[in-house]
Amino acid sequence: MVRIAARTRELMVACPDCRSESARVHSRYSRTLADVAAGGRPVLISLAVRRLFCDSADCGRRTLAEQVEGLTVRHQRRSPLLQHLVEMAGVLLAGRGGSRLLRILKTPLSRTSVLFQLMRMGLPPVATPRVLGVDDFALYADVYGTLLVNADTRLPIELWAGRDAGQLASWLRAHPGVEVVCRDGSLVYRQGIAEGAPDAVQVSDRFQCAMRRLVVSPIQSG
Repeated sequence: MVRIAARTRELMVACPDCRSESARVHSRYSRTLADVAAGGRPVLISLAVRRLFCDSADCGRRTLAEQVEGLTVRHQRRSPLLQHLVEMAGVLLAGRGGSRLLRILKTPLSRTSVLFQLMRMGLPPVATPRVLGVDDFALYADVYGTLLVNADTRLPIELWAGRDAGQLASWLRAHPGVEVVCRDGSLVYRQGIAEGAPDAVQVSDRFQCAMRRLVVSPIQSG
């Protein structure tokens, strides 16, 4: 293992609340940080940091711990670079596969720990797709839900219980920019799209329309 002992420089530090700067030391303490491997060996950093007084009379915070940009994050025992590596292993390979990859990269973590880090990640902001897919799915028995998918990336966007035209119309009005909507033959979805995005081109699912004709035609003829 590569062990690095370091300490911060005597610089002014801005308070995270009031942004006033201070260099008056309250105390010192040591932080242990794991970093990405170097030369095939794990890296452990022992960093001495300061706790400072906030001298602003208008600030409710009395002391603050200094952070080193690019190296430390509050309540984190990994460097941002290593934390990003752990998160990407979880995103790409999930728990078991991510754990195996990290073991090769000299960062041994259990599959449970990888999944825990994955669950802590915030969801990326949802961009309004140009082509939207709308379809229903069976939650259980005769209870259905609605699924919205970005037809370009094939990634899910929204999921809700029920098939409601008003809910779909409200979502489309809140997310302007949809140009094409691919849907099944449901009249509910057609009405919701027409109300929420009247200028969007509606493309109906040929397979489901054909199945509906096969099912409805004998009933109507009978």
